[in-house]
Order: sequence, then structure tokens, then C-alpha cells
Amino acid sequence: MNILKITQRLVCLVMAFVVTHGFAQISHPTPIAGHPLTEEFIQQNLVYPDVDLRAGNKGKVVVTFHLDEKGHGSNYQVKETFSEFANANALDMVKKILWEPATKNMLPVEYDMEYEVDYNAKAYKRYWNKRERVAVPLALEADSSYQIYELRQLEEASKPYFADGSNMANYILKNLEYPEAAKATEVSGTVRLNFVVETDGNVSNITIQNSVGGGCDNEAIRLLQNTHWIPAVKNGKYVRSYNKQDITFSIGSRNYQDGNSY
Repeated sequence: MNILKITQRLVCLVMAFVVTHGFAQISHPTPIAGHPLTEEFIQQNLVYPDVDLRAGNKGKVVVTFHLDEKGHGSNYQVKETFSEFANANALDMVKKILWEPATKNMLPVEYDMEYEVDYNAKAYKRYWNKRERVAVPLALEADSSYQIYELRQLEEASKPYFADGSNMANYILKNLEYPEAAKATEVSGTVRLNFVVETDGNVSNITIQNSVGGGCDNEAIRLLQNTHWIPAVKNGKYVRSYNKQDITFSIGSRNYQDGNSY
């Protein structure tokens, strides 16, 4: 009888230990834009060192950093590299990624991260053979703090604006391709995107605030990814800034890609 009680107590102690320590639910940090969009951002902004591109050298740059409970990064360092000439570009891109923090038992926790930036000469050439790298004409120095400003923190004349010769509405009308799935099911609505305008005029950290579905979300993201902006200005320098963009999909409106109305 005593042996049975001792056995039961041991079982209870083991179960309590497992519940307390063994089943802690830990989720790793994730980019707020998700991994696929973040990888696309890296691909669009990766600058291959000329000497390595000519030689066909490939490899990776491993960046380590610390994330606090709010997902804010610090102490960025290059842990491993295939070329010292790639370090600055890799660090710059990784510092621009915004993160959802790690959680333990659904509570935010600090986390030490590693992020790998891959450099493949053949893939890089293949990617840019199909695209044109657009350089936005900029006249000011870029702020190097990586701080991101809300629009309310900026004067009206200093807010970011669309760099194309037309305005954003005309760009959307000209380039929007109504998704076939949305046409077939007559899906319509407004996709609202949140994003960051970087100091070079490119966009990053795209997230969906209001989803429509039927392929409209992906089309809205595609349109925004291909835009370029004049960055916000603060204290005489270009700065990073948060922004929003609505893209409306409306049955019955003209589709400028094929000339039809839906």
C-alpha cells in the first residue's frame, strides 16, 4: 500500500514537472509582413558586390540580433559572411525588417535571432534581367537611425508622396488586374495596406489591415510592391515613415489592362 502511494506521488510530481517545463508553448519571432513578402523585399533590395558578381561567388551573410518583448531589434552583428563587401547591404536590409515578438505560453518574451541573407550570382542576374531597378531621384541625406515616424509626427509638406509622374490613383487604374477568381465570384471591396516608406523610396513591411479575398489582397500587394516614393523628411533628412494605401476592387469599373468592364 505504501509502495502504491509512493508510486502515485512520483507520477504526480513527474506530470507536474512536464506540465510546467515540458509543454511550454514557444513561438518564434516572425516578420510582420510574413516570410514570403520579407524574402521578396530582400530580393528586391539585395545589392550584389561587383567583385563577387563578376566572379560568380555565392554564399550567405548571417546576421545576429536581439529582439525585446515588443519585437524591437538591437545589437545587430554579422556572424558569418561569404564576402565582407556584402556585409553593409545585408545588415541594412535585416535592420529594416519589423517583427512580431517571440512568445512563451502566449506571453511576449525576448529572443536572440539569426537571419540569413543568401547571395546567389546566377539567381541575382536572372531576377534583374527580367526587371528594371528604379532609382528615385533624391536630394537629401538619409537618416541612419532606422527610426520610423508616424504621419502625424510629420508636417504636411514633409510626408512621403508617390514618385511617379502621375498620382497613385492613376497608377492603380492603369496597372490593376482584376483577379479572375474575384471576377468569377463577383468579389469586390477595398484592400487597405499598411507599409513603411524607406529612405530610398522603396516600400517594406507590407501588411493587410483590411482583406477582401478572391486574389484581391495579392493583387493589391503586387501593385504596392512596384511603387516608388519620395520619402518623408524630418530635420532636413529623409526618414522612414509608416503609411497606408487603399486599393478598391469594384465590379462594374473599367479594367485598364484589357479594356473591359466587369
